[in-house]
Amino acid sequence: MMLAFTGPDVLVTYERTGGIAGIRERVSVDSAGAASVNGRDATLKAGEMRGLRDALGRVVTTRSSAAGCDVADHFTYTLTYRGHRTTRCEVPCDWRAAVERLEALLERPAVPARR
Repeated sequence: MMLAFTGPDVLVTYERTGGIAGIRERVSVDSAGAASVNGRDATLKAGEMRGLRDALGRVVTTRSSAAGCDVADHFTYTLTYRGHRTTRCEVPCDWRAAVERLEALLERPAVPARR
């Protein structure tokens, strides 16, 4: 199942792009805990979902900003949550806990498909 990055069931979508290598990372999590992590499927456990929801509940920065974008090879961070799509070149402090949880999903090893 490939999770779409938009729709009524999507809780949050996080993207990190840029850097010297021109990376493009994307995590999308639906309200049931199904996730798409750079195109591969993952599932969040109940505790992970509680932690993510708690961290997302502290997000109040919903306006995009170009502050910090004047640095060569910078990263751009985009968070889509509660109807807001916000892009920043520096992670706002109220995003940090949510971003850390979402980036941790990027570090998970791929799980082989069951036969």
